[in-house]
Amino acid sequence: MSGGAALGSAHVGVLKVLEEMRIPIDYVAGTSMGAIVGGLYAAGVSPAEMEEILENTDWRNILDDQPPRRRLPYRKKVDDQTFLVRFEAGFNHGSFQLPPGLISGQKLGYALKLMALQAIGISDFDKLPIPFRAVATDLENGEVVVLRSGDLDQAMRASMSLPGIFSPIKINDRLLIDGGLVRNLPIDVALEMGADVIIAVDVGKDSPTRDELRSADKVTSQAMALQIQRNVKQQASSADVLIEPDLEEFGSSEFERGTEMVPIGAEAARAATSDLRQFSVSEDEFSAHLKKLRKPRSFSGATVSSVQVTSGSTSDPEFVVRQIQTRPGDPLDLETIRRDLEDLYETGDFERVDFTLAQDGDNFRLYIEAVDKSWGPNYLRFGLNLFADFEGESAFNVLSSYTMTKINRARGELKVQAQLGENPGIRGEFYQPLSLQQTWFTAATIALETSTEFLPVGGGASVPYRIDIFHLGLDLGYQMGRYGELRLGLNRQSIAAGVRDSVDPGDSTDYPRKTGFDIGGIHFTAVIDQFDNMNFPHDGYFGVIDYFYALEDLGSDAEYEHLVGFLGGAVTRGRHTLLGLSNVFSALGTVSPEPYNLGGLFRLSGFPTDSITGQYGGNLSLLYLYRIANIAMAMGDGIYIGGSIEGGNLWDDS
Repeated sequence: MSGGAALGSAHVGVLKVLEEMRIPIDYVAGTSMGAIVGGLYAAGVSPAEMEEILENTDWRNILDDQPPRRRLPYRKKVDDQTFLVRFEAGFNHGSFQLPPGLISGQKLGYALKLMALQAIGISDFDKLPIPFRAVATDLENGEVVVLRSGDLDQAMRASMSLPGIFSPIKINDRLLIDGGLVRNLPIDVALEMGADVIIAVDVGKDSPTRDELRSADKVTSQAMALQIQRNVKQQASSADVLIEPDLEEFGSSEFERGTEMVPIGAEAARAATSDLRQFSVSEDEFSAHLKKLRKPRSFSGATVSSVQVTSGSTSDPEFVVRQIQTRPGDPLDLETIRRDLEDLYETGDFERVDFTLAQDGDNFRLYIEAVDKSWGPNYLRFGLNLFADFEGESAFNVLSSYTMTKINRARGELKVQAQLGENPGIRGEFYQPLSLQQTWFTAATIALETSTEFLPVGGGASVPYRIDIFHLGLDLGYQMGRYGELRLGLNRQSIAAGVRDSVDPGDSTDYPRKTGFDIGGIHFTAVIDQFDNMNFPHDGYFGVIDYFYALEDLGSDAEYEHLVGFLGGAVTRGRHTLLGLSNVFSALGTVSPEPYNLGGLFRLSGFPTDSITGQYGGNLSLLYLYRIANIAMAMGDGIYIGGSIEGGNLWDDS
């Protein structure tokens, strides 16, 4: 069975026809998607079950390695509250590192393991219901690697590691990528297994015409395709029957159209009926073959005899053991193991997390493989924020974030963020868990930030001031797992404000052109973060409340209080999304030198950004979004149209 990414779905249709014609298969060899379909078939999964898998699998989700945001530890969500992109690079030992692939294959790997559940604990592929081989490429030397033992799901996953898309898989100390580069139709492998008759299925497409080769991506993909086509032609000449489904209307990335390709594979197999008929057997003989092939395995009554972290897979095996729930003597529960793997992967420390079961009498030894990120443990993220309105106002900010993780045994962390543009600044925070359980923590913060704010100058007028803030903070906090955090701490700020140069100095209004004040006090902050996406929420909720009490004894020029809160919630049904956002501000009966602002997108969108000031008030915004079109998985989620209804105000007294 050849490779072809999503086009390999047509293999399922071929297998359906072979079973209809009562043709028993004695050996299976496959590459890439052919290795996945072939491996599942060799493990006893029927074509009907595979077709059901194609229909029910959420390919958009399975090919996105990002865990659901709501399940991440809150500490991993903090960067999302800015405009940083999700992609992270490494910066370690003075050099940059990039992830080895856009997709690590975490979700895909586990999905394959569940699909091939019948093969769990079988390490010799000759002992599968049908002997099987998967073909991969050694990334270091370009050699053909025939996988005949190990974990079936890892072998299938390695064979489909398309360079640059999926991360390579390390098996037996070899770094493996997609086998299509060297043997996309592994007929010679099947012959070496002992096959006398070869039925080969090639799901490759015809070469594009010269007129179609007009873009860099087309030229690049064609250059790779030529190498693949050459090794397919060399192999195809040894086939007794060659089946070539016509898949020209499909793209190799259209996994969501897999069920449409199954009938095309079946049609191509039926077109070869005259060549295939000679291999049919009697109904009784084929029934006996299927009975052997589909013999179910039961894990009922089995227990986990031991739990081990595989040698060399992570630099912190103790952390892995602390995170998982499964313990020696527990019943073998694949759902519990799945949750353990999810919990580990969601920490954000690992490139891939997997497990292996080894037979131990009637029970199983559990081996956990947690592969540290090869571009860690220190990470860089970037973001760009652009703003423009119909009045000719525009602004931009560029943000970078550098995070050093696992500084000590308790996993201390140093995060430094720098921003250039309309609101330049730099902020650093040292975050130190106080125990290995990582619940209680301390955090020390230092920041220097500049912004523009409209301050009231009397007569209902406001003037833009440049605000420079130097900030120091020390907090004691409690981490509420994936839900949020609580902080109690001391803040110290020195604030200098000056009228922006754009304001006419001859303005007769009486207001200070320069001013400044110091603030010192205690604060309490509570955050609950269960939004599925901070920029475009479709589901969940987010809330924050911050109380501050400025005290002269802590260096403040004035004593005052303030309370600031935000609450948002989103719900989606089909193509419809409803999103509510609200802010509340209060000086709690005191006179605060820190004004609050409204104005700007979804904070009273009809007014300039931060142009409304006051001591008390808030706003409420209700947004409706309608998804008018889906787009390719690589491009995003969809195209939306919508609108908002907003209301609110700020006042100088309660």
